Amino acid sequence: MRNIAKMKTLLSIKQMRQLIQAIILSSLDYCNSLYFGCSKSVLKQLQQIQNRACAITLGLKKRDAKTPHLKKLHWLKIQERVEFKILLVTYKALNGIAPSYISELIHYNETTGGRHPSLHRHLAKTSLGDRAFVSSAAGLWNALPDEVKQSPSLPHFKAKLKTHLFTKSYGDVS
Repeated sequence: MRNIAKMKTLLSIKQMRQLIQAIILSSLDYCNSLYFGCSKSVLKQLQQIQNRACAITLGLKKRDAKTPHLKKLHWLKIQERVEFKILLVTYKALNGIAPSYISELIHYNETTGGRHPSLHRHLAKTSLGDRAFVSSAAGLWNALPDEVKQSPSLPHFKAKLKTHLFTKSYGDVS
């Protein structure tokens, strides 16, 4: 990241943002669903990396608050990025656009009598089991508002989900 920061005098904010997104954020997003349920200290370290990327992108000072600037860049925080990835795979599995080995893991509760059935959440014997995709996906999906779950298409779902998670992370979207 230091080498990227040295380039800030040569690049516009837009170019710096693209560079940071291509190198830093893509690395943070790679297999990020594995971070679900990990310790707060690990998430804090990852958030500090994202905060540093934000500071480099916008030329902020070390002591400047990063949260308003993350919101300005429209970047989800690390925890919400993890949830976004898990929920995106879950949506794909439920709509037949995920690989079959993933779709076979997700099942609706057969005993749910409501209009919108919930996903079956596997009861784990350990805290590590709660981090497994089948458990985390069901818990996150069941907590989503119906308007997000009922999205008619993948692009619509992504937009609704990002708005939902953005609001959860930062409050008002405006």
